[in-house]
Amino acid sequence: MSGAARSADPVVAVDTHIVLVPAVPSPVPTPLPHPFSGTIALDVSTDVLVNGRGAATVGSVAVNQPPHLPTPPGTSFTKPPTNQGTVHSGASTVLVNGRAAARLGDPVRTCNDPVDQPVGSITGGSFDVLIG
Repeated sequence: MSGAARSADPVVAVDTHIVLVPAVPSPVPTPLPHPFSGTIALDVSTDVLVNGRGAATVGSVAVNQPPHLPTPPGTSFTKPPTNQGTVHSGASTVLVNGRAAARLGDPVRTCNDPVDQPVGSITGGSFDVLIG
């Protein structure tokens, strides 16, 4: 059993973004790591609360703060990051408003290039509301 995830719980990941590295005669697109450190902030339940905060579910969204900046020696992104991560999977037996409840340790699909990947995880959750 893991702690139920809620609004404002942290999400961490290491995203890969393609940045342009200066070179002659033209910049070279280069995949480089970018830390994702966000909190669950969007699409949480408004009527199911865990410790007074909206319950997170599959589909809840974490927002990366501060936003990604190109990792040196990169100077710009080939595609601007969304700076968001979506809870990818959750409890198979507990639903909140018809969606799987999210828990401490569940995977989060964060912004990556060329496509988003489930490389993040929820790193916070309730200590007294446990979900199997």
